[in-house]
Amino acid sequence: MLRNQEEYQVKYNYLKFPSPDEAANAMNERQAILSAIGDRVQWGFHQSKVDVTKLSRGCQLCGEGEWSCLFINNLCNGKCFYCPTQQTDLARPETNTLVFDEPEAYVEYIREFGFKGVSISGGEPLISFEKSLAFVQAVKAAFGDEVYVWLYTNGILLTPEKVEAFKQAGLNEMRFDIGATEYKTDKLKLAVGQIPVVTVEIPAVPQEEELLKAKIRELKDLGLSHLNFHQMRLTPYNFNELIEYDYTYTHGEKVTVIDSELTALRLIQFTLDEGIDLPINYCSFVYKNRHQKSANRKKHAPIVIYPWEQMTENGFIRNLFTKISPDQKEIVLNAFDTEIAAGKANFNAYSGRLDFHVEQFEKIKELELPVWLAYHVSHIFPQATGMNDFETIYLNGEKEVVVERTAAALPLLLDAGHLALLDQVLEGKGKYAELMDAGLQQIMTYEFIPEGLGDYF
Repeated sequence: MLRNQEEYQVKYNYLKFPSPDEAANAMNERQAILSAIGDRVQWGFHQSKVDVTKLSRGCQLCGEGEWSCLFINNLCNGKCFYCPTQQTDLARPETNTLVFDEPEAYVEYIREFGFKGVSISGGEPLISFEKSLAFVQAVKAAFGDEVYVWLYTNGILLTPEKVEAFKQAGLNEMRFDIGATEYKTDKLKLAVGQIPVVTVEIPAVPQEEELLKAKIRELKDLGLSHLNFHQMRLTPYNFNELIEYDYTYTHGEKVTVIDSELTALRLIQFTLDEGIDLPINYCSFVYKNRHQKSANRKKHAPIVIYPWEQMTENGFIRNLFTKISPDQKEIVLNAFDTEIAAGKANFNAYSGRLDFHVEQFEKIKELELPVWLAYHVSHIFPQATGMNDFETIYLNGEKEVVVERTAAALPLLLDAGHLALLDQVLEGKGKYAELMDAGLQQIMTYEFIPEGLGDYF
């Protein structure tokens, strides 16, 4: 809540958040919908995404962390009131802070990090049609069916000729935001039957619920492959637009619209109740904020992880260490000489710090040494900051990409309670929970991905 207040400052006072009773009623309404949906759907990704039974291949790769999204520009010709980002700059193709002016370097990036999916996004990619096409052509020429490629568009600039060009380039999927065109489907029809997979991906706009029910039938009849609903979220860019509507917001990692989530879930129930055979995927904000970030961390953490460390479920690097006093040094180093020689432990003579692998945890306990637990996070940058350990990767022998590790939190000296929780983690028995103790909560945050949809408050 405090983080949300800090983000919006005085504007926060203009937002309608639920009272405790209203939040409870909304949670009950959501639970009633989920109970009605029952076993007709399948939840995935720590119960944060429904329905995963017939996901697009692109959505599967997104959840698995095997996807690179290239923002071809940051300029859009749509006027969507719900758009969460500023779209006023032609910009250069960028992903993950890295700029790729030429498709060849981007192909090497995909190869180096082993991505299995690529999406071309914006802005609006068709404003930069030739550039978007060139990147699709380069990726498909290099990897063929090994890499699944899709493109996001509002369709305003789409023509039969452009559809044919993307078809010849091997584009696997085209995704339309028909909310940008007042839910018209004429441009969508150009792609159906030409591009192998055609998807509509739009926010679940509460005031459009009845219209969307009609559109679901229409989209099914048109031969649409998938329908993706997003939860609307508030940002500084769409603040003035969203507060014109009587939405109720909820606190969380970011401020989101309760009404949007309930609308998406009701539309899924409607589709099931009416027997409409159209796969609908609800992409909740907690899914995107938790799984996409975790997957991103996991993709490059192995590049900067040390042999005595491990990667957590949430994509952070776990580091265990102890500190040895001068009178303990000989005994401890004799006990760990084999591990140090094998690179499974590391001793810093200057600080007296011994980093050790979890396999040596019991030995540390037997020696009754204090244990610290630290977490690091990996980032990718165009160049090193000079403040942390890093690895440099050269694409095409010249373009530099840096993977750097930074501390995620201050090291935690483990007491008996912390050690008991860590033992559960290492035995694979733990799962995320909210805890009052700051140290225990730190372990929970960096080890696990929370389950389920976000609470309303």
